[in-house]
Amino acid sequence: MEWLIDNAETYDRLLRAFRHARRCVWIAQLAFDPDCVAHPPKAGDSPRAASTASDGGVLAEALLGAAASGSVDVRILLNSTLLLDTAAPLRRFFAAAGADVRRVRVRGVSRFPHLLHAKLVIVDGIEAFLVGSPFVNGYWDDPRHHPVDARRPPRELAGRPLHDVSLRLTGPAVHDLEAIFAELWNEAAVATAGDEALRPSRAPAPPDRRGAIRVVRTAPSGVLRRRPEGAREILDACCAGIERARSLIYVEHQYLSARPVLAALAGALARAPALEVVVVLNQNPDVTAYRGWQNERLAEFGLLEHPRVGLFALWSAEPRGAQPGVVNVNQLFVHSKVITVDDEWATVGSANLDGVSLHSYGDDFAGRLARRVFRQVRNFDLNVTVRDGTDGAPRTGSVADLRMRLWGEHLGVPSAELDVRPWGGWLPVWRDRAARNVAALAAVALADGGESVGAPPAMSGFVLPYSVCSTPPEQLADVGVRVDPTRLHVCFNPGWLEVHFSPSWVRNMFP
Repeated sequence: MEWLIDNAETYDRLLRAFRHARRCVWIAQLAFDPDCVAHPPKAGDSPRAASTASDGGVLAEALLGAAASGSVDVRILLNSTLLLDTAAPLRRFFAAAGADVRRVRVRGVSRFPHLLHAKLVIVDGIEAFLVGSPFVNGYWDDPRHHPVDARRPPRELAGRPLHDVSLRLTGPAVHDLEAIFAELWNEAAVATAGDEALRPSRAPAPPDRRGAIRVVRTAPSGVLRRRPEGAREILDACCAGIERARSLIYVEHQYLSARPVLAALAGALARAPALEVVVVLNQNPDVTAYRGWQNERLAEFGLLEHPRVGLFALWSAEPRGAQPGVVNVNQLFVHSKVITVDDEWATVGSANLDGVSLHSYGDDFAGRLARRVFRQVRNFDLNVTVRDGTDGAPRTGSVADLRMRLWGEHLGVPSAELDVRPWGGWLPVWRDRAARNVAALAAVALADGGESVGAPPAMSGFVLPYSVCSTPPEQLADVGVRVDPTRLHVCFNPGWLEVHFSPSWVRNMFP
């Protein structure tokens, strides 16, 4: 298992896998734009990525190159519903490039209102990637997360920097993922004429041989013949993992609105008096209803003010080159789906902590009509769970390594310094770093009397306290940063309509 932090590292690793493919590349994705670029790492990127860097390239062109060898079978399975359909443009791209239709095949999953939200790549049946992001340019970013970056176009997320987590797998889990892909390809997708049924290279391993890594999924009911009732394995796994917590739960997620998960967190805090919970969330999710749902649930389950819960958001800041003395600040969009427990258990994948990724979209709503209309609406999602040193699994340090790498990036400290829990616990470390970053941003503003306070200290990492306010300037003010437009330029500053009704999200879903 190899953790891939941020999409510069993920895409670089994928490009190398595509270029070395010998037999097949199978891909399941929410969206795949033909021009999605994997930019090569630059100086200053993480040593881990730079040490193995490719020269970059377009993902679809790399697949064309693999298929052109005459021996690599490329199959791409995409969401193809009323909401978000990139299958047709990708087919046109491959046709215009002269791709052999026997070597490059694109199918769509058309099961509205259920979406194919799983993001999976399998190469030669021997390595697999659970990818965090769709293959669209607005989701690319590197670990520096510049507030403004021309390589990150504004269409999908208004140009916000993005943080995500993927992983590469080998071993028995790959065969489980092959079987799932083949089932979706054969049963849930819209077939093309003359396309035969797909069979995985080998059968999945029996349960007692799957080791420390387990594949879990969400699936809607009434779609798959072998699972007519669907699946809610990811929800069950999340709740079971949280239930075992004794000292630390770490959550970083795009959304946090699922009542069963919040109830599990509250229950764990009640059972374990020494337990700390660190949560990293988006201030303004791309679907704006989630901001209200998230804040309501955090309050409902007592997590907003709980002394052993720390709620944080990520922000990026750096000098605005064209205007000396002015600093760009931007929300860092959290797209990852990570839970770790006691450095012994983790789950990572495509499933958000919301109803549609876990059990029932209707459960996210408060109104009786909406709860009924969206009842049992579930996406196709894939996660893995990892046991490290528990339940007979060997101690590898993989879960601790994931946590430390993420914390090192967010807090701006070497990962090695985050190995051993300090005497006072982890929450003071996060709160202190967030307070120092608030002070650094606050120093950007003019001092009383209109005199500049001089060169402000830089933020260390990206963490700030979480706020329940609506707009970025209000959120910054709420945590202690007065926004003076002559000194602090807020790059993502949505108006009332965008905050409450997601017009950009609607535009992106109907391209």
